[in-house]
Amino acid sequence: MVFLLVALFLGGVWGRGALAQIPLLQPSPTPSAPESPGDPLRRETPRGAFLGFIEEAQRENWGVADQYLQWPKTGVAPTREELARELEELLNQRFSGNLDRLSRSPLGAPDDGLPPEMDRAGQILTDKEPVDVLLVREARPGGPGVWLISSETLREVPKLYRRFGFSDVESRLPGFLVKTRVGSLPLWQFVTFLLLLPILYVPGWFLVRGALYPLSKELEKRGWSGVREGVKRARTPLAALLTLLLHRSAVGFLELPLLNRYLYGRLLAIGAVAILAWLLLRMTDVVTGNVRGRPTPTLTLGRRLMKGAILLAAFLVALSSLGVNLTAALAGLGIGGIALAFAAQKSLENLFGGFFILGDRIVKVGDTCRIGEHSGDIEDVTLYATRLRTADRTVVYIPNGQLATSRIENLSRRDKFRFAPTIGLSYGSTPVQVRQVLDEIRRMLEDDPRVETATARVRFIHLGPSSLDLEVFSYILAPDYLGFLGVQEELLLKLLDIVERAGTSIAFPPQTVYLAGGVPPPGKPG
Repeated sequence: MVFLLVALFLGGVWGRGALAQIPLLQPSPTPSAPESPGDPLRRETPRGAFLGFIEEAQRENWGVADQYLQWPKTGVAPTREELARELEELLNQRFSGNLDRLSRSPLGAPDDGLPPEMDRAGQILTDKEPVDVLLVREARPGGPGVWLISSETLREVPKLYRRFGFSDVESRLPGFLVKTRVGSLPLWQFVTFLLLLPILYVPGWFLVRGALYPLSKELEKRGWSGVREGVKRARTPLAALLTLLLHRSAVGFLELPLLNRYLYGRLLAIGAVAILAWLLLRMTDVVTGNVRGRPTPTLTLGRRLMKGAILLAAFLVALSSLGVNLTAALAGLGIGGIALAFAAQKSLENLFGGFFILGDRIVKVGDTCRIGEHSGDIEDVTLYATRLRTADRTVVYIPNGQLATSRIENLSRRDKFRFAPTIGLSYGSTPVQVRQVLDEIRRMLEDDPRVETATARVRFIHLGPSSLDLEVFSYILAPDYLGFLGVQEELLLKLLDIVERAGTSIAFPPQTVYLAGGVPPPGKPG
């Protein structure tokens, strides 16, 4: 709201000169010959002539303002200053037209259905047929042609002014409220404009709350989750939007000058776009916040992309409201985007790698993974890099472009864990003892519900150099790695008990140690 007030104030101070210097406040120019700087009042174009008159009349520079008028030779009773005053009052109160469409070409608008030397700025609304506000191009000897408000229009001004009989509100106000000015506005207009915002917000807020309350109750009855939070977060933006609409209706009674009203209309549209974007951003948070379970990286990314799209769309609509030619702007962005793509290949590679990883759900936050030479827990997956916390508690950032081409081993997604120890019995074990150990291990695996019996096997596989090797192979049905470690420990202890009950032992490789300076073993040379 505040930026509307500041812009309204500054718009009244700058006037036409400032509007001509701000590209955002200009529509796309009509293809034509460039304007000539020959006329000091910048009347070479219909736009320059019409805005020039409004600005000078608003400043009450009547001696300059009447130079924008094509003075009728007959049929007009008032003086030049009186005629200019009456025309300004009519334009302020009854003018209808889009100032953005005023031609910026010295030749005028070619497709308005009027003669080449004539252009239409807008219309003065009446209770019957509207009266056209026409501008004519008048040749000047020794100089450029200039555009003036036509004498045909000026002949209608006195009788229109008498017909409407505008009431002079300022004559009934204290003098300081009229003479004190804030920019181009009298103090009473500026203060009223300012006070209307909080005054209108209160009924707007109650109207929105009263309208949303039965709606939220009905939706809750139908089982819509998150309705209460959504209504709560939408209440303030909707109240602000309703305040803008009420403010627009109320400002019509303030009789703002045409230039201020023109700028106010533009900024009002921008304010409405900003509030709608605010509302959509809040609704995005509500919708994504109602998703059950822990927020996933894909959901977080989707929320960010949605918010970015909303802000971009609001920005483009705001530019369009200011008169910017979006076709040329988007074409420029396309060419610049190609150049940027070549200059930022690695960044784009990481960006698309992030989309690939998040879209296919290769990894997610909390997974334990082995990526190349690094192992650890995934802490975050962004559009640029993946953050890995190692067992040494260090943090490794792996670019997503590199991650998309790396070998990724996701340890958290194992459905079962392999239990495959090799038992080496000593060579002093008898065949009976070996068979006893094999049978008891098989029974142990079959009786344990945590072991996948369909794939379990126990075999005497090898006569090793120093042991009789038994292979134990099975899968443990554990929920996670820590659970598997507990089951593995229990099974290994049971294996030791089985070997001990069979009366044999675990073999170990024999070693011979020679001590320097000692007596060599018998049969060995000294």
